[in-house]
Amino acid sequence: MGIEGHPLLLQPQEVVGSFKLLKRLATGGYGTVFLAETGGVPVALKFALYGPQDAEEGSQVDARTLKEVSVLHRMAHPNVVALRGYHRWPHPSTGYLFLVMDYVEGPTLSEWALASRPTPRQVARLFAELALTLDFIHRAGVRHRDIKGSNIIVRASDARPVLVDFGSSDHACAARITDDRPPPGTPSYRSPELLRYWLRYPKHLTRYVYQPTDDLYSLGLVLFEVLTGDFPYPTNVPAEALLGRIRAAPSRSARALNPRVPRELDAICERMLRHDVAQRYPMGADLYADLNAALERASQSWDIPLFAAPPPHDAVTEESDEFFDGNEEAREMRRWARAQDWRVPGASPHSSAP
Repeated sequence: MGIEGHPLLLQPQEVVGSFKLLKRLATGGYGTVFLAETGGVPVALKFALYGPQDAEEGSQVDARTLKEVSVLHRMAHPNVVALRGYHRWPHPSTGYLFLVMDYVEGPTLSEWALASRPTPRQVARLFAELALTLDFIHRAGVRHRDIKGSNIIVRASDARPVLVDFGSSDHACAARITDDRPPPGTPSYRSPELLRYWLRYPKHLTRYVYQPTDDLYSLGLVLFEVLTGDFPYPTNVPAEALLGRIRAAPSRSARALNPRVPRELDAICERMLRHDVAQRYPMGADLYADLNAALERASQSWDIPLFAAPPPHDAVTEESDEFFDGNEEAREMRRWARAQDWRVPGASPHSSAP
């Protein structure tokens, strides 16, 4: 399909079907997202960047987008972005697919953690809700496969988390689209067992079967980042070498990096990140039970912000681009946390220091 009529050329104020484009929100390797309105109602439009006529890549992206539609049709949950429908543009049968979803106003979880100075109690409540959300989608046979801070929106109206971007997701009845090499999702958020499988079967003769524990491990990494402003191990290596970095990493104690993390919350986070999948939480409901129990026993210390007020942006030490290997969320959070080390009594050096 030619560049004329390509989603990347769309501009605010243009009209696509019954939708008036207001603002481009984000663009990735396979899609671009607009804030739009129809009948005065704000919606998010997610356009695929490849169409069905764009050779093999286009057919795979088209199939993956239709899989996302199938997954979202299975979801009806207040903490999962709602799908309103899907269409093609500019031609109704051969154009680029675009999804129409509810527009969720609010910062990403990573942005929220940086800007709002959350307390341990606020973090535990938010992650307890995320645990139940993952339990819901997992029991529906869905695996998100790209859990990270930028794929969770903290809704402005009620400060509740909303899981978004199911573009890498899968469900039990879905047809296989590709050989999943490399596996979908963000390399630094993959579980040890997924990385181990990938290395053990380089020819990929069999398909890795994603489990709820893969998503829950990723959620543990997000929790660690929120509690410490850091990542538990360096990610400045190729995906093939990441497993070695995980194995070599010291104990994943968030409290060792930030003494304001309560011991019980630290223990929950540590369990989420254990190497042995059998020692981690098997389902979101199990994680929720521990977080809820911890909240019921929480003292007033859980109401002290995890960090002092963020410093001015230009006061933060820049990090080498190599260290984070594209993990912009970890980069920004670590820059912020490092600038505050002197404000957190007893803080130890960051585990991921080069």
